[in-house]
Amino acid sequence: MTTQQGSNAAALPVNFYRYYLTVHGEIKLIYFKACLSTFGITKSRLEKIQKNLTPTGMAPLDRRGECQNRPKASERY
Repeated sequence: MTTQQGSNAAALPVNFYRYYLTVHGEIKLIYFKACLSTFGITKSRLEKIQKNLTPTGMAPLDRRGECQNRPKASERY
């Protein structure tokens, strides 16, 4: 990865991501669309992950099944 110094440094985006994949023990730089295709996710899902990575530096927690607007079926029986 290269860094730019001087007046060009202000032109670089704050959140710049590169996508890597390990193939036969070798780390390779891949394109954005290849990343989406390899992991079978949408662009919006990847953007959500990136948005959550920015402030904390950690992946977001899995929040599936945490709906609070209705009781769970197991609590009714």
